[in-house]
Amino acid sequence: MPKRTGAKISHKPDDRLPRTSSLIVMAMIMIAALGLLALPCLYAQASPGGEVPGGLETARTVTVSLYYADNARFALLSEQRQLSRSESPVALGRTIIRELSAGPLDKQRVRTLPKGELLKTFFIDSDKTAYVDLNPEMWTHHPGGVQADMLAIYSIVNSLVLNMAEIDAVKILSPGREPVPAAGHLDLRYPLKANILLIR
Repeated sequence: MPKRTGAKISHKPDDRLPRTSSLIVMAMIMIAALGLLALPCLYAQASPGGEVPGGLETARTVTVSLYYADNARFALLSEQRQLSRSESPVALGRTIIRELSAGPLDKQRVRTLPKGELLKTFFIDSDKTAYVDLNPEMWTHHPGGVQADMLAIYSIVNSLVLNMAEIDAVKILSPGREPVPAAGHLDLRYPLKANILLIR
């Protein structure tokens, strides 16, 4: 009986399937690798106090302009300073006055307040008026005179009002009672607004 002949049935698997699987695996590996590379950047953005991309300020500092006397004329000059950011406006106001009393860093600027702890009390009311209660040493160690008194007062007022949205005016109390004019040259019975004309 003659043998039946016919086409042989191939049992070789389709070689396209392994190639497709390999591509899928490689794609998953690449996605995972990219995710791992992105983790440090995400962590830096989410970390407290981490640097903000683009070289901006860190989350825990704020740049303020402090106003000191001009060394050459009757005027106030600003000097930028980085201070610790605080959730409390009162704490920031205290720090600003403390930095003013510490004096400027630039030799073209002159201190307007005596060195030392000058502040007794500082608070801000609901009308956005800051009350600055100064120690008696503020005036006993101050040179006095019309120009020196004006620059001292407005270095405080301008530094607070122009840096803090929570403050529109400043009431000076010294030493804890009112009215106390600065050597008779300024009427401190009322809150003072910022004096932009003194700034150069």
